[in-house]
Amino acid sequence: MIITAIILATLAAFCLALGTHFQQYAVATMTPGPKRRTTWVTGLGLMGMVTVLNVIALGLGPVAIVQPIGAISLVFAALISRRYFGLQLGAPLLISIGVTMFSIFAFVTTSAQFSHELVATEESLTWLLALLVALSLFGALFALSRAGHIPRVIMTGIIFGTVAAATHVLARTVVTEGLPDFGTSDSQWWMMLAAVALASAVGFWLVQTAYASGPPETVLAGLTVIDPIVAVVIGAAFFGEYAGLTPIAIGLLLLAAGGGIAGVWMLSQFHPRVLESKSVPTGRISADGPAHLSPESRTPAHNSQGIRS
Repeated sequence: MIITAIILATLAAFCLALGTHFQQYAVATMTPGPKRRTTWVTGLGLMGMVTVLNVIALGLGPVAIVQPIGAISLVFAALISRRYFGLQLGAPLLISIGVTMFSIFAFVTTSAQFSHELVATEESLTWLLALLVALSLFGALFALSRAGHIPRVIMTGIIFGTVAAATHVLARTVVTEGLPDFGTSDSQWWMMLAAVALASAVGFWLVQTAYASGPPETVLAGLTVIDPIVAVVIGAAFFGEYAGLTPIAIGLLLLAAGGGIAGVWMLSQFHPRVLESKSVPTGRISADGPAHLSPESRTPAHNSQGIRS
């Protein structure tokens, strides 16, 4: 089952990279019209496919193995940007992607050695349910704030990491016990499902605002680094899924997490679009077209929340 989960997660990573580019291009670059709507809806369909594939994968394998596979989407994203958007894969960008991927795979390799079957109690499910609701409310306020690109990416990663942990619990319950009934004893399961749907919607809204304020590779890097770290922490804290972590293992996990965060920061600083936006005056259009405009000139019809004025 783990092999199947890995294959499904890899397919989800490809859909994530492609869907991210469709939606980021529609939100940050295209002018309003039918073509923009079609592009955005296509990206939405791919994101829906990501959700389906990830839910199945999380039901078949541990979250510490399934979630970090999303880091492969960075490679897919770089290839897509190079092929269709003329992105130059220079040394800074490749190093940033390499640091991010190495760190996240070091994290999963370490955490997977201590993976156990989760133990879901009524108390742990209640705490997770409360966390999902709190993050949904805070995420909605965050989306309306004037926070910058990186804070939005971090917040989105935290939300989707929590959603991944809850989805893993729900999917494992279905795999091991079957679909719960609507009876009183199973009401908590359905409440959890509703909370996951709410948090996913808020995370989706928040990530749209991140697309409008930065390159898609940074969004992907943030999600594929922060998401699995948060999911593993929740699995360990609430469900005993990673019991028996040694001090050395904890140290390695902290180093890997730090390396992943450093990789995301490098992407946010050295991505070609970011560097060009710092060197090209606002409103100046290069010979390569609108994809090379500065962030301000690429999104003249959007405010800081990515919503058309």
